[in-house]
Amino acid sequence: MTSPHYPQSNGKIERFHRTLKEQAIRPKTPLNLEDAQRVAGTFIDHYNQTRLHSALGYITPADRLAGRQHALFQQRDQKLESARQKRKLKRQQLAATIA
Repeated sequence: MTSPHYPQSNGKIERFHRTLKEQAIRPKTPLNLEDAQRVAGTFIDHYNQTRLHSALGYITPADRLAGRQHALFQQRDQKLESARQKRKLKRQQLAATIA
């Protein structure tokens, strides 16, 4: 159910249902109610625990809910900076060998 007088939440749940149908229900074609519940449950667990969400900055909803987003973003920033430094060193070494 969605919040009354808040149409944005209705759009969010409709989008979730569309994703559930496209990525779980239709490809797996459950044949009975129990199978459909299993497929939906497996997908929902994957959706919340594993799948990265662009609207959350490419983290999982579980990470966001647990408040781990700041640590994850900081780790990403450190990895990016490290990669930049490695590329810079490679360019300097290449320039030194050419000269």
